[in-house]
Amino acid sequence: MSEVHYEIAIVGGGPAGISTALHLHHEAPRLAERSIVLEKARYPRDKYCAGGLGERAVAELARIGVRVDVPAVRIHGFSTRMDGQTLVAREPEMGYVVRRIEYDEALAREAMARGIEVREGARALDVRASASGVEVHLAGGEVIRARAVVGADGVAGVVRKATGFSRGALRAQVLEMDTELVDGDPPGDLLHFDFDDRALNGYFWDFPTLVDGERKMCRGVYLICSDEGKRLRERMHARLESLGLRIDRYKLKFFAERGFEPRETISRPRVLLVGEAAGIDICTGEGIAQAIRYGALAGPYLARAFEARDTSFSDWRERVRASGEGQRLLVRHGVFRAFYGPARPVLERVVRAAPELLRAGAQEFAGRPKRVALATLARAMPRALPTLAMHAPELLAALRSAR
Repeated sequence: MSEVHYEIAIVGGGPAGISTALHLHHEAPRLAERSIVLEKARYPRDKYCAGGLGERAVAELARIGVRVDVPAVRIHGFSTRMDGQTLVAREPEMGYVVRRIEYDEALAREAMARGIEVREGARALDVRASASGVEVHLAGGEVIRARAVVGADGVAGVVRKATGFSRGALRAQVLEMDTELVDGDPPGDLLHFDFDDRALNGYFWDFPTLVDGERKMCRGVYLICSDEGKRLRERMHARLESLGLRIDRYKLKFFAERGFEPRETISRPRVLLVGEAAGIDICTGEGIAQAIRYGALAGPYLARAFEARDTSFSDWRERVRASGEGQRLLVRHGVFRAFYGPARPVLERVVRAAPELLRAGAQEFAGRPKRVALATLARAMPRALPTLAMHAPELLAALRSAR
């Protein structure tokens, strides 16, 4: 068994871990040079994900001079189907759809080019934190010793499990696949969400994507906090059949996601969680932009903590909650609690009456200044309020029963 010493060990070489390393390097280059990113696989490695990337993440990386150049589909809004009606919210240059097998490698190579040590094929089997430091035990017997560890290793990561965090209650089960385009598909510059089936505690999606340079459609089903996870294939089979597609023609990609829970602990002495290890938006499952912005917050936070010689990380949850991305997570957590429950029929009527509400959501996804989304919401209110007033007793009763 060999031992190697670092200041910070970042477990996970996806967007959350690499963003943390890049922002740490921007804030405190010498500290970043004495730190390491441990990635269990070797790039290029695939990560099952629909690939929606909000423009706010691109802007966040650009602020520190990072540009990730990979094939992508430019997105200019989204469409939503609910209660038999399709609504379209257009927002120019809202984001992209990328392939994680390409995006994650390109982001990691950007970090390496800046002198950040990214170790590929370094699978963490155990993490042990004590008053004197942290040990990350790798497959093959190597031990990485550090003053602190960042858990950026996702929903099934070893850091969260090994260092005493709870499993968390908010989980989603997901199934996706890439298919050819069919007649009736939404426009190729929109993200499409289908909430038509109220019995489904989640949604179907259709995202335009590029696979080896060819236009395809990434289709999937997202199921939240449900015991019907084993029925994902059955549900997707019916969905594809309605489009004239056969499920047995495609590679099925099953995965899980963890939602951000406002009261859950996401740090311990010498241990910090970011990205999906800490929790992402359970309402929609969006994760890439949130992972990058977790890293944008964690990099400077770690730099200040090490400068102050304080690795208790006791205020990390509060820092996350107070940040712009944390506020988004809190809002989306509230929307999740309201929408996926008895209040859903009323809320769908409100959205149909005031489709500008969807435009505000698109602006928020893109990361437009807060005043822009607030102005859109203000324009939506004259249409939304009469519907809210008409159904107020029904809505209040539904919200009370959902507590």
